Amino acid sequence: METTLQHEDLLIKLRGKLNDGKIKLWEPPFSNSSDVLSESLQELAKKYAVDLSLDQEMVLNALRELQLHSMERVKANDEFKETGLATFRIKVTAPKEKPGMLKIQKMLTSPGSDLISAVATEVGIEESRLKIICNGKIIKPNLSLMEQNLKNGTLLMALVLDTTPEEVRKEEDMYNQMKTTRDDATLLSEYVNKVADGDEYIKLEDQSGKTVELPKAERKSLLVGLALHERGRAAIKQKDYSLALILLLEADRQFSECRSSLLQTVDNWGILQLDIAWCYAGLRSVGGAADAARRLEAAERALSNSYGRDQQRLLQVKGTAANERVLLMRLYLLQGIVAFHQNRRAEARSLLEKAESELNTLRVDEEAVGRLMELGWSRTQARLGLRGAAGDPDRAHLQLAALAEQRAQARERHRRERQLRLLGECADGTPVDPSGVRSLVEMGFPRGRAVRALRLANNSVADAVTTLQQRVELLEDALGSGSSTGSSEEAPPAQIDQKLVAELESMGYNIEEVKAVLKMCNYHVETAVEMLMAKEDPFSDDDAAKPSTSSGGAARSKLKQEREIKRKERDLALQRLSKAIRTDEDDYLDTSLLEEEQYLAEYKSLL
Repeated sequence: METTLQHEDLLIKLRGKLNDGKIKLWEPPFSNSSDVLSESLQELAKKYAVDLSLDQEMVLNALRELQLHSMERVKANDEFKETGLATFRIKVTAPKEKPGMLKIQKMLTSPGSDLISAVATEVGIEESRLKIICNGKIIKPNLSLMEQNLKNGTLLMALVLDTTPEEVRKEEDMYNQMKTTRDDATLLSEYVNKVADGDEYIKLEDQSGKTVELPKAERKSLLVGLALHERGRAAIKQKDYSLALILLLEADRQFSECRSSLLQTVDNWGILQLDIAWCYAGLRSVGGAADAARRLEAAERALSNSYGRDQQRLLQVKGTAANERVLLMRLYLLQGIVAFHQNRRAEARSLLEKAESELNTLRVDEEAVGRLMELGWSRTQARLGLRGAAGDPDRAHLQLAALAEQRAQARERHRRERQLRLLGECADGTPVDPSGVRSLVEMGFPRGRAVRALRLANNSVADAVTTLQQRVELLEDALGSGSSTGSSEEAPPAQIDQKLVAELESMGYNIEEVKAVLKMCNYHVETAVEMLMAKEDPFSDDDAAKPSTSSGGAARSKLKQEREIKRKERDLALQRLSKAIRTDEDDYLDTSLLEEEQYLAEYKSLL
C-alpha cells in the first residue's frame, strides 16, 4: 500500500507542476512519432527531479506514464468523434491484489450487460462475481450505458472478490444477502408502528427511545433503506467493504425515492453518505472515486442540519456531543484524503490535523473499558460511555445506566400508549383501562366482550360484569354502533374497497358487521381484515366474527392458515434482520480508532 500511495503522490505532484506550467506532454516537443523519449521530456524530468528532490529516473518514468495516458485519451476522443465508440477506464479492485486498470470500448447505446460481460472476460471471472460502479451507482445490465450517464472517458470501479472457494461462495451470497435484507425489511415495513397478531415487529425511534411516526407513502422506502444501511454497517465492522458498498448504495437508492422532510432533521442520511465514502477508503479507491467528494459534501451539510451549528441542537437533546465527534473526525479524515488526491495539499494537511485533534479527544483507557465491561456493559457501550464522561469510568457507569433507564421508560410509555390506542375509549371519552380488561378476562369473560363492556361502563368493572351477565344485548348494540377507537379522522365510506367487502360477505360475514368493524378501524382495511379473522380480538366476540355458512367457514379456515404462514414469514424476517444488524443503539458511533490512526500515519508521512 505504501509504495502504491507514494507513486500516486508523485503523479499528483507532477500533474500539479504540468498544469501550473501549462505543459502538454502529448504535443511536441515532448512527444514524437517514435518510442524514443524526447530530449525535451528528459530535460523536464531533470528539472522536476531537482525541484522535488527526487531521483531523476523515477521522475522520468512517471512523466512517461502520464504522457502515454494523455496520448491514449486524445486518441480515444478522436475515435469517439469518428466512430461513436466510447472508451472507459476501469479500476479493478480485488482483495489481496493490487488494483489494476482496464480499457474497454463500447457504444453508449450498448446495454450495461455488454460492458459487464467485457470486463468479466478481460479479468477472467464469471459475470455473477462482478459489480461495476459509476458515480456511486451500480451499473444495471438492462439499461443502456447512455441511460446510466456513462460518457466517453468515464472512470469506473469494478469490485471483484477472491477466487478461493470460500470467497467465491461469499460473493455468490452477496446479492442474496442484499436481496434478503431488502425483502425482509419490505415485509416488516408493512407493520411499522402497528400490531400484527399482538406483536409489534418494527418501529423507528429517535435517540431518546421515542417512537417516530412515518408517513405511510414513504414508510417502505425509509424502512428498507434503514435496514440495508444497518446491514451495510455490519459488513463494515467485518471489513467486508465490497459487500458493504453494495448494500449501502442500494440503501442510498431507497432513500433517494423518499422525499420526506424527516431526512432533513435526522442524521441517518448524512451518516450513510459518510459510510459510503468510508467504503471507498477501505477499498483504496477514495482518490479515484469522484463520487467520494460529492458524498462528503452531502454528509457535512446533513450533519450540520441535524446537529446544528457547533452541535448546539445535539447538546440540547443529549447534553453532550462527545461521541458524535467520531463522525466529524471521520469526515475531516476522508476530506483530507480526497484533498490530497486532488493535489490540494495545504487543505489536506489542515483537514488531517483537524482529524487528528478530534481523534486524540476520543482516545479511552482500555483498563477503564475493562472495568465497565466487568459491570455488564458491552465494549461498545463502555467506549461510548467513557468518551461521554471525559474518561471517568464511575461517571460513565452512571450515565450509561441513566441512558438505559431513559430509553426503557420511553419504550414502556410507547407500549402503554399503543395498548390504550388498541383498546379505544369509553363512552365518556376516557381510555379503556387495561387492568380492568385483565380483571374481566381472569373472571372468564371473552376479551372482546370485556373491552366493549368496559367502554359502556366507563371503566367500572362491577358495571361491566353486570352488563356481561345480564345485558348482553347492549354489547351487540355497541358493535353495531361502531364505538370510537379514539381517532376522529375517518376515511369517507366511498374509499372502502367494495370488492373486499363483497368478498368478506361471500365468506359468511354479515355485511353490517363488516361495515361496523371498518368504522371501528377508521376504515383501515388491513386492520379490519385482521380483526375479522382473529381468534381473539380486542373488538369482537367469540362468535361474532365467525361466518354463518359452511363454505364461509372453509374460506375462513384457509385465510387463517395463510395468516399464520405470513406471521411465520414475519418472524423469520425479524430473526434474519436481528442477526445481521447491530444490537447497541449507538453502535454506529463506536470505533477502535485503529484504522483512522493508520490512514493518518500514511497520508501525513507524504505531507
